Amino acid sequence: MTTAPEGTATMRAAVLTGRRILEYRETPAPEPGPGELLVRVSATGICGSDLAAYRGTHPYKKAPAVLGHEFSGTVVRVGGEVTGFAPGDRVCSAAFSHCGSCAECEGDAPHLCTRKRNLSHLDWTGSFADLVVLHPNMAHRLPPGMHPLAGALVEPLSIGRHAMRLADVAGADRRVAVLGSGTIGLSCLVATRALGRATVACVDIGAAKGVTARGLGADAYVDAREGDPVAGVRDALGGPADVVVIASGYPGVTDQALRTVRPGGVVVIVSYFDGPHPVDLNSLVGREVTVRGSALSTPRDFDEVIEHLATGSVDVLPMITHHFGLDDAASALRLMDRADVPTGKIMIHVSTDPDEFTNGWNA
Repeated sequence: MTTAPEGTATMRAAVLTGRRILEYRETPAPEPGPGELLVRVSATGICGSDLAAYRGTHPYKKAPAVLGHEFSGTVVRVGGEVTGFAPGDRVCSAAFSHCGSCAECEGDAPHLCTRKRNLSHLDWTGSFADLVVLHPNMAHRLPPGMHPLAGALVEPLSIGRHAMRLADVAGADRRVAVLGSGTIGLSCLVATRALGRATVACVDIGAAKGVTARGLGADAYVDAREGDPVAGVRDALGGPADVVVIASGYPGVTDQALRTVRPGGVVVIVSYFDGPHPVDLNSLVGREVTVRGSALSTPRDFDEVIEHLATGSVDVLPMITHHFGLDDAASALRLMDRADVPTGKIMIHVSTDPDEFTNGWNA
């Protein structure tokens, strides 16, 4: 990827310039290399990793940077070595490009590639901008009729899909508890509904989270402000959970998961934590609980999510609670940074064409 010389071509971008400082600017537009795609961004969500970078706590995404990796858009140019994509294709993307040649990539685990490159790292501009450059191995074509906001949700939905495949909920009657009903927790809920016949209880704080969770198919919602969430989940499920998903990194969540799951059950950790996290290992060992980490997602997860959304059997747009323009991205990050305001997915409308969001992408 190269950047156009100053003054030859520019684009709008929200640039992280310091801790909790996001500036709306005109910046040089990127140019795709021979094996790359140039995509015009329609909409982009704000991820928890974007918030960590904004706060200055992300391990490698540091200012100056253009954040964003949950997005949808339209291919506007393809490099001479690119096959399988053409201008006009509607796409979403993974947050990274894998190397394609390491043991993990060759073993069908590109998400574990140790040489992958990440959007918003070093000189790679993320999706809080008009244009983003992608490698073909990270781009995924979207159906023409899919709403661009739904397309921007595919990446987090794929993470939930991957976690629940690891939990082995497909085709089984399972009791599932999801601790944390943010975007990733709700994505795990949507995936569970698509994969199996589970009974699902979600946990979070506040009634609004419960409305969204139930709307997406949760059988029960437990408000952690109203009592012990472990007891609430067990009551809702009629006993301990077969699978517990940790989708939020709050203090004590792992021990709550171990008290919620049945002996011999499975705990899947899809959340990241701000630092070292204590856990009662004696409980884990004594009850023979299997703990699995779930990192990112694979091309298979993307394909399955896109296919599921294309059927129209689920409406994921209620996951989105707030909308901002690119020129007001700083307000969007300030809102997400507040602990006193409950939010779902916060979406930035990068495109300035109102018809794109009113009518979606029509064939």
